[in-house]
Amino acid sequence: MPKSLVQKNLAIGLVITAVITTLSVVMADDGSKMEEFRMSLMVGFLVTGVVTGGTWLLQRKRSAP
Repeated sequence: MPKSLVQKNLAIGLVITAVITTLSVVMADDGSKMEEFRMSLMVGFLVTGVVTGGTWLLQRKRSAP
């Protein structure tokens, strides 16, 4: 189990990304499954990276002397 807030945010973000990617690919019925897959992964990783990076920066600021 991740102990720090950064690790928890990263783990939660990756799980949410996997679920949203799976759902969007399954629901894509017009033959654009690969495009949906790529777009969902890009958006999911971008949001996860921003939230995790922001949390990391905030924790780093708080622990700085």
